[in-house]
Amino acid sequence: MKMKKMMFQLRFRWHSIRVRYHQALLESCLDSQLKQKIQQKIIYHEMKLKNI
Repeated sequence: MKMKKMMFQLRFRWHSIRVRYHQALLESCLDSQLKQKIQQKIIYHEMKLKNI
């Protein structure tokens, strides 16, 4: 049971960190194609956070 809780916390933290990281990149990005890719990554990690 502890292992499930630990895995949940690990996945939650990973996706939370990745969302914040990509949001920081998005703010400073100038290339529109790169912005789209970063935005897709943000959406992916937010979706994973909702499905945990």
